[in-house]
Amino acid sequence: MKKKLLCNCFIMLGLLLFFTVFLPNISINTATAQAAETEKEKSEAYRLNLTSVVLAKGKSIPLKTYNVGENAKIIFKSDDQEIASVSDNGLITANKVGDTVITVVIKEGTNATSLDCKVTVGPSAISVRWTQSRIIIGIDNVDTLKVIIKPSNTVETAVYDSAKQSIVTISPGGRITAKNYGLTYLYAYIDANESDGSQKNDVCTVIVTSQENVSKLENYFSEHTELNKIADSDLSTALYKFFNQEFDQTKSSALVS
Repeated sequence: MKKKLLCNCFIMLGLLLFFTVFLPNISINTATAQAAETEKEKSEAYRLNLTSVVLAKGKSIPLKTYNVGENAKIIFKSDDQEIASVSDNGLITANKVGDTVITVVIKEGTNATSLDCKVTVGPSAISVRWTQSRIIIGIDNVDTLKVIIKPSNTVETAVYDSAKQSIVTISPGGRITAKNYGLTYLYAYIDANESDGSQKNDVCTVIVTSQENVSKLENYFSEHTELNKIADSDLSTALYKFFNQEFDQTKSSALVS
C-alpha cells in the first residue's frame, strides 16, 4: 500500500513538473513564432513609394509598387485625368491645378488589393528673387535668408547653392553659416528656364568679415549711393577681388586702406 502511494506521488510530481516547466516554454515559442509570422506578413505587404505627392503643373513623378509578385497584374487609374493622369507604368503627370487620387489595383491570383496616392497639383513657379541682394555677416555667425517666389501660391520651392562653400554654406532651408573671410555668391534656383535656356535663378552677394567690421561696411554701402551707378557685374567683380585677396579683415585699417 505504501509502495503504491509512493508511486502515485512520483507520478503527480512528474506531471506537476511537466506543466510548470515544459508547457510555458511551448507557449512562449508559439507566441514568438506567431510574432515572427506577423512581422513577415507586414514586410511583404503591398505598398507604394508615395502615399501623397505635391506636383507643379507640367511636372511628372513615377509611382512604384513594392512586394508585388512577378505574375501580378497592376492597374493604375486616376480619379480625374484632367488634374493628374497616370501611365500604364505608373508615371504621374500634373495637368491642372487641383486635387485627385491615383488608385493602384494589384491583382495576384484570386486576390485584388487597392492602394491610393493623393495628388495635389499647384501652379509652377515663374520667378524667384532674394529679399536681400547683398548681406554682410560676421565670421562664424549664422543667418537665415529668404526668397520671394511668384506666383505666391506655387507649390515649388527654391533650391540653394553657394559658389564657395569654404566661405559660406547654405542649407536647403536657406540657413547660412559664415565659415571664412571673403566674398561669395548664393544662388536660388527654380525649375523653370529663361528664354536662352538657362535655369531661372537669383544671386545674393555675401561678404564675411570680422564682427566689428559688419556695421562699418553696412554704413559704407548705405552712405555711398554712387556705388549703385556702377554696373552690377563690374561692382561684383571689384568686390570679389577685394574681399578674396589676402589681407587681415580683423583690422579696420585693412578695410580703410
